[in-house]
Amino acid sequence: MVNRVCYPMTKVPYHNVATIVVPAMTTLYPGSIVLADTYASLGRKNYSVFAVTQPQTANLSEQMAIVINGGWEMLPDGRRPEGQPDYTKYEFTAGEVVTIVFLEPKMRFQISFDCITGTPAVGKFLYPTDQAYLLTEGDAVPAATFSSFKVLALMDFGLGGQAGAQFASTVVAMVQQPTLAVDPD
Repeated sequence: MVNRVCYPMTKVPYHNVATIVVPAMTTLYPGSIVLADTYASLGRKNYSVFAVTQPQTANLSEQMAIVINGGWEMLPDGRRPEGQPDYTKYEFTAGEVVTIVFLEPKMRFQISFDCITGTPAVGKFLYPTDQAYLLTEGDAVPAATFSSFKVLALMDFGLGGQAGAQFASTVVAMVQQPTLAVDPD
C-alpha cells in the first residue's frame, strides 16, 4: 500500500511557498520534484500560480521545488470521499492547483519511502534526476544537480487507524547547499 508523505519540518519563509498547476497528462504526488520558473497562462492577472516541468539536467536551478501534502483525496471515479480523508493517498491530476515549497539549503523535510526511487539510508543522498518527478537515492550527488537532500534520520509516520498501529517509513532529509562548478577565469 502506497503512502506518500512530504511536509517541511522547519519553518518555511512565506516567499518559498507557492502554487502550481499540474501539467496536462500528468499526475503529481506529495514528494514530487518540479522545476517552476514561469507563470501559468491562466489569465492576464495570474502572478501566483506557476507552470512546471520535469527536472532537466541542463536546467537544474534554484527554481527547484517539492510538492507537499495538501488538497483533498480523490477517489478513482473523481468523487471526494466522505468522512476522514487519507491525505497520504493524494494524487494531483492535470489542471489541479497544488502547493509547493521552493528548496533552500538547510530546510528539512519528512519524506516517505514511497516518494523515493531506491532504498534510502542515513547518510545517503536524495536528488532529482533528468526527466523524472521522483527523488532518486544514491551514495553521492551527480555534479549537475543543484538541489539535493541528505538523509539525516529514518522515522515512522503514524497513519492513524485503530490504536495507531499503521505506519509509513519516512526519512528526515535536509536540503544541501548546491555544489556548482566555478570557472577559474
